[in-house]
Amino acid sequence: MKKVYSDEALVGAFIRTHSDQAFAELYRRYKAKVYQSCFRYLDDTDDAEDQTQEIFSKVFMKLDTFRGEAKFSTWLFALTRFHCLSVLDSQKRRSTVSLDQLDETHIGPIESDEPSLDERWYNAEVTLDKLSMSDQDLLRRRYLGNKDVATLAGEDNVSLSAMKMRLKRARDMAQSFRKPD
Repeated sequence: MKKVYSDEALVGAFIRTHSDQAFAELYRRYKAKVYQSCFRYLDDTDDAEDQTQEIFSKVFMKLDTFRGEAKFSTWLFALTRFHCLSVLDSQKRRSTVSLDQLDETHIGPIESDEPSLDERWYNAEVTLDKLSMSDQDLLRRRYLGNKDVATLAGEDNVSLSAMKMRLKRARDMAQSFRKPD
Protein backbone atom coordinates (compact mmCIF):
# COMPACT_ATOMS: atom_id res chain seq x y z
CA MET A 1 0.00 0.00 0.00
CA LYS A 2 1.28 3.44 -0.96
CA LYS A 3 1.95 5.84 1.92
CA VAL A 4 0.13 9.19 1.68
CA TYR A 5 1.97 12.27 2.96
CA SER A 6 0.45 15.58 3.99
CA ASP A 7 1.11 18.64 1.86
CA GLU A 8 3.26 20.11 4.60
CA ALA A 9 5.33 16.91 4.82
CA LEU A 10 5.89 17.04 1.05
CA VAL A 11 6.87 20.71 1.24
CA GLY A 12 9.31 19.91 4.06
CA ALA A 13 10.79 17.04 2.06
CA PHE A 14 11.19 19.25 -1.00
CA ILE A 15 12.83 22.06 0.98
CA ARG A 16 15.27 19.65 2.66
CA THR A 17 16.17 17.48 -0.33
CA HIS A 18 14.75 19.19 -3.45
CA SER A 19 13.06 15.87 -4.13
CA ASP A 20 11.48 15.73 -7.57
CA GLN A 21 8.98 13.16 -6.28
CA ALA A 22 7.77 15.49 -3.51
CA PHE A 23 7.24 18.36 -5.94
CA ALA A 24 5.63 16.05 -8.52
CA GLU A 25 3.14 14.88 -5.90
CA LEU A 26 2.23 18.48 -4.97
CA TYR A 27 1.86 19.25 -8.67
CA ARG A 28 -0.35 16.19 -9.19
CA ARG A 29 -2.57 17.14 -6.25
CA TYR A 30 -3.07 20.77 -7.22
CA LYS A 31 -2.62 21.13 -10.99
CA ALA A 32 -6.33 20.78 -11.81
CA LYS A 33 -7.40 23.09 -8.97
CA VAL A 34 -4.88 25.78 -9.93
CA TYR A 35 -5.96 25.46 -13.57
CA GLN A 36 -9.62 25.91 -12.57
CA SER A 37 -8.74 29.00 -10.52
CA CYS A 38 -6.77 30.44 -13.43
CA PHE A 39 -9.62 29.71 -15.81
CA ARG A 40 -12.12 31.48 -13.52
CA TYR A 41 -9.95 34.60 -13.53
CA LEU A 42 -8.74 34.57 -17.13
CA ASP A 43 -11.69 32.95 -18.91
CA ASP A 44 -9.43 31.43 -21.57
CA THR A 45 -8.27 27.81 -21.67
CA ASP A 46 -4.88 28.55 -23.26
CA ASP A 47 -4.12 31.40 -20.86
CA ALA A 48 -5.22 29.27 -17.91
CA GLU A 49 -2.93 26.43 -19.00
CA ASP A 50 0.02 28.81 -19.54
CA GLN A 51 -0.49 30.56 -16.23
CA THR A 52 -0.85 27.25 -14.38
CA GLN A 53 2.63 26.36 -15.62
CA GLU A 54 3.93 29.81 -14.64
CA ILE A 55 2.47 29.44 -11.16
CA PHE A 56 4.06 26.04 -10.61
CA SER A 57 7.37 27.46 -11.83
CA LYS A 58 7.02 30.18 -9.18
CA VAL A 59 6.10 27.57 -6.59
CA PHE A 60 9.19 25.55 -7.47
CA MET A 61 11.39 28.63 -7.11
CA LYS A 62 9.69 30.06 -4.00
CA LEU A 63 8.70 26.95 -2.06
CA ASP A 64 11.51 27.52 0.41
CA THR A 65 9.79 30.80 1.41
CA PHE A 66 6.72 28.89 2.60
CA ARG A 67 6.68 29.55 6.34
CA GLY A 68 3.93 27.16 7.33
CA GLU A 69 1.83 29.89 8.98
CA ALA A 70 -1.11 28.70 6.88
CA LYS A 71 -1.86 25.52 5.01
CA PHE A 72 0.13 24.92 1.84
CA SER A 73 -3.10 25.02 -0.17
CA THR A 74 -3.93 28.48 1.24
CA TRP A 75 -0.47 29.74 0.33
CA LEU A 76 -0.74 28.22 -3.17
CA PHE A 77 -4.14 29.72 -3.87
CA ALA A 78 -3.10 33.15 -2.57
CA LEU A 79 -0.13 32.98 -4.95
CA THR A 80 -2.47 31.81 -7.75
CA ARG A 81 -4.92 34.63 -7.10
CA PHE A 82 -2.31 37.35 -7.07
CA HIS A 83 -0.56 35.92 -10.12
CA CYS A 84 -3.81 35.86 -12.12
CA LEU A 85 -4.75 39.36 -10.97
CA SER A 86 -1.31 40.53 -12.04
CA VAL A 87 -1.82 38.95 -15.47
CA LEU A 88 -5.20 40.66 -15.80
CA ASP A 89 -3.68 43.93 -14.64
CA SER A 90 -0.93 43.74 -17.26
CA GLN A 91 -3.46 42.80 -19.96
CA LYS A 92 -5.52 45.87 -19.08
CA ARG A 93 -2.49 48.12 -19.27
CA ARG A 94 -1.52 46.82 -22.68
CA SER A 95 -3.25 49.15 -25.02
CA THR A 96 -3.80 48.25 -28.61
CA VAL A 97 -3.24 50.76 -31.33
CA SER A 98 -4.11 50.07 -34.94
CA LEU A 99 -1.25 50.29 -37.39
CA ASP A 100 -3.06 53.14 -39.14
CA GLN A 101 -2.88 55.20 -35.94
CA LEU A 102 0.85 54.66 -35.40
CA ASP A 103 3.29 57.36 -36.29
CA GLU A 104 7.05 57.25 -36.07
CA THR A 105 7.11 58.86 -32.62
CA HIS A 106 4.91 56.16 -31.12
CA ILE A 107 6.88 53.02 -31.86
CA GLY A 108 7.70 50.80 -28.91
CA PRO A 109 5.83 49.51 -25.90
CA ILE A 110 3.50 51.76 -23.98
CA GLU A 111 4.71 51.78 -20.40
CA SER A 112 2.97 52.68 -17.20
CA ASP A 113 4.50 54.25 -14.11
CA GLU A 114 2.22 52.17 -11.87
CA PRO A 115 3.83 49.11 -10.25
CA SER A 116 2.49 45.72 -11.33
CA LEU A 117 0.38 43.65 -9.00
CA ASP A 118 3.39 41.36 -8.38
CA GLU A 119 5.46 44.39 -7.38
CA ARG A 120 2.70 45.67 -5.08
CA TRP A 121 2.35 42.18 -3.53
CA TYR A 122 6.12 41.97 -2.97
CA ASN A 123 6.13 45.43 -1.37
CA ALA A 124 3.24 44.41 0.90
CA GLU A 125 5.14 41.28 1.99
CA VAL A 126 8.29 43.32 2.71
CA THR A 127 6.23 45.77 4.76
CA LEU A 128 4.47 42.97 6.65
CA ASP A 129 7.83 41.44 7.55
CA LYS A 130 8.72 44.67 9.37
CA LEU A 131 5.69 44.42 11.65
CA SER A 132 5.42 42.53 14.92
CA MET A 133 4.28 38.93 14.61
CA SER A 134 0.92 39.78 16.21
CA ASP A 135 0.29 42.61 13.72
CA GLN A 136 1.37 40.39 10.80
CA ASP A 137 -0.96 37.64 11.99
CA LEU A 138 -3.86 40.05 12.45
CA LEU A 139 -3.50 41.66 9.01
CA ARG A 140 -3.03 38.30 7.28
CA ARG A 141 -6.13 36.85 8.97
CA ARG A 142 -8.15 39.94 8.05
CA TYR A 143 -7.06 40.47 4.45
CA LEU A 144 -5.70 37.13 3.22
CA GLY A 145 -8.09 35.05 5.29
CA ASN A 146 -10.98 37.39 4.36
CA LYS A 147 -12.25 37.35 7.92
CA ASP A 148 -14.60 40.09 9.02
CA VAL A 149 -13.86 42.22 12.05
CA ALA A 150 -16.53 40.53 14.19
CA THR A 151 -15.02 37.09 13.53
CA LEU A 152 -11.56 38.34 14.45
CA ALA A 153 -12.91 39.92 17.63
CA GLY A 154 -14.54 36.61 18.59
CA GLU A 155 -11.36 34.64 17.88
CA ASP A 156 -9.27 37.00 20.01
CA ASN A 157 -11.90 37.37 22.76
CA VAL A 158 -12.03 41.17 22.49
CA SER A 159 -14.80 43.67 21.77
CA LEU A 160 -15.58 44.77 18.24
CA SER A 161 -14.27 48.28 18.91
CA ALA A 162 -11.03 46.88 20.38
CA MET A 163 -10.50 44.77 17.25
CA LYS A 164 -11.17 47.76 15.00
CA MET A 165 -8.57 49.73 16.94
CA ARG A 166 -6.02 46.88 16.70
CA LEU A 167 -6.55 46.69 12.94
CA LYS A 168 -6.22 50.46 12.58
CA ARG A 169 -2.98 50.49 14.58
CA ALA A 170 -1.56 47.59 12.56
CA ARG A 171 -2.49 49.32 9.26
CA ASP A 172 -1.04 52.62 10.50
CA MET A 173 2.21 50.88 11.51
CA ALA A 174 2.40 49.16 8.11
CA GLN A 175 1.76 52.50 6.39
CA SER A 176 4.62 54.08 8.32
CA PHE A 177 7.02 51.45 6.90
CA ARG A 178 5.98 51.95 3.29
CA LYS A 179 8.46 53.55 0.93
CA PRO A 180 7.36 56.99 -0.24
CA ASP A 181 6.20 56.87 -3.88
